[in-house]
Amino acid sequence: LVQLGYTCLRPVDVHAARGNRAGAVILGSILEAQLRRINRIDFKGESRSFSDESLRAAVAALDVSLDDGLLRANERVLDLLLLGKSFEEEIAADRKSFTLRYVNWERPELNVFHVAPEMEIERRGSRDKCRLDLVLFVNGIPLAAIECKRPGTKDWPRDAIDQLLAYQRDDHVPQLFACAQLLLAVNQ
Repeated sequence: LVQLGYTCLRPVDVHAARGNRAGAVILGSILEAQLRRINRIDFKGESRSFSDESLRAAVAALDVSLDDGLLRANERVLDLLLLGKSFEEEIAADRKSFTLRYVNWERPELNVFHVAPEMEIERRGSRDKCRLDLVLFVNGIPLAAIECKRPGTKDWPRDAIDQLLAYQRDDHVPQLFACAQLLLAVNQ
């Protein structure tokens, strides 16, 4: 992954980027910086960034409720990833809504890619942690989770799939799977 352009994050970097919140899955500081970098408002001859308030609200919008179930939460995140979110901004004495994008799909090289090996996430309602083998981030958003199993293990695909399913349970780390769009089970 590093050879493909991903930056490997140490556990201390992951913890800091998610605001020292062990149960958080979005790397908020990275996401906010990227949202500022890849989004511009061009209106009436002016070009500027979204306000700090809109950027913080955009980050918070990805922390979707799980009350309607994990599938519905994942659909809401996917809509945000593909369509963006509108925020009202004031420019040249006009208030107007502008769409903020989470991922630059037209120019992927403007996005940032990170990988967090052995990422620990605090379980919901507990101080216990789940440790995911690899989590891949685009602009600080966890878009893929990879469960790695040892070669030679007889039922490694089933074991990896069962592990990923267990992580999605309400008492584990479903918040990760509200964002993750790709789950992989691999061995050597």
